[in-house]
This record gives sequence, C-alpha cells and structure tokens, in this order.
Amino acid sequence: MTEPLSGVLHELLTARSLRERNRELVLALVTAGNRGEVNQLTRHWTGSAGAGGGALPDGLGLTAESVLADGDVVVLRATARAAGAAWSLVAEFHFDPSGRIVRCHDVLVPREAAG
Repeated sequence: MTEPLSGVLHELLTARSLRERNRELVLALVTAGNRGEVNQLTRHWTGSAGAGGGALPDGLGLTAESVLADGDVVVLRATARAAGAAWSLVAEFHFDPSGRIVRCHDVLVPREAAG
C-alpha cells in the first residue's frame, strides 16, 4: 500500500470509530435513563432540579427509534413513555475528541400513547 493511501485509510477508519463511539455513548444514555438515572435525555422529567437531582417518574421508558452519527454529532430520535403518556424526543449531541458531550439540543413533544 502506498503511503498516501494508507494515510487516507487511517483517517477513514479513525473517523468511523469516533462516530461509532459517539453513537454508543448516546445509546448508553438511553440505557442509563431506563435504569432511572438522570441525564441529558431524562432531565425533562426532573422539574427544576435538573441533572443534579430530582426523581424520574416510575416506569419511565426510553426507546431509541433511530440514531444517526456524522463526525462529532449524533442525532437521536426516541420515544419516551411513563404513566400512560408518550413523548417524541429528538436530541442532537456534539462531542469533543475525548468523547465528552459539549452541547446537547433537544425537542420533546407530547403525543398520544399507543394502546
């Protein structure tokens, strides 16, 4: 393999592994929320306490419907359910090179719960 080609291949593999790592981090937030942990995805249900406190509703469940990763950005589309209510949640996460969330923008929309 020529040197320029191996450099390009290395860049492609590195970019792919970072996208996959960031995607897995967002899915880990979904899993943590389903365990009752307060994080960026579950903060809407903690009132003014935010990520530092507050309790989540019993039975809050998050379902990842789709996860798209591109570079340092991951977009999650999820469904949240608790106490007979349902919401659509779309969250956009921006990660730094070490995998820390530097920005998170989200939209939560109530919807009718499916039977």
